[in-house]
Amino acid sequence: MFASIYIYRVPRENVEAFLRIQRQAAEIYRECGALDDETFGPVDLEAKYGCLAFADGLALAEGEDVLVGISRFRDEAHHAEVMKQVDTDPRINELYDEVAALLDVGRIVRGEFERVV
Repeated sequence: MFASIYIYRVPRENVEAFLRIQRQAAEIYRECGALDDETFGPVDLEAKYGCLAFADGLALAEGEDVLVGISRFRDEAHHAEVMKQVDTDPRINELYDEVAALLDVGRIVRGEFERVV
């Protein structure tokens, strides 16, 4: 399993608009062959079990919520194949522009991971 993981810091007043965009983007990812594309919202970000509070590790600004996006693929080659299609879909560029109007895209944390356990 291979995943792209995104951590978004979204101003609270823009969360609903952001989620609308994420739903549309998820449809595009799935159409292009991604196994899944999900966005998770916060439930409990408090420090527990000796761990740092999630929000403390991200330096959230006042009035921001943190959301996590996970796009899943079979493997790295499948990821490359899907992203080649996603990146050339004109709808994804329009959605990116909408996201950029809602939040600072330079503060999105992104990485690619493969399952190791």
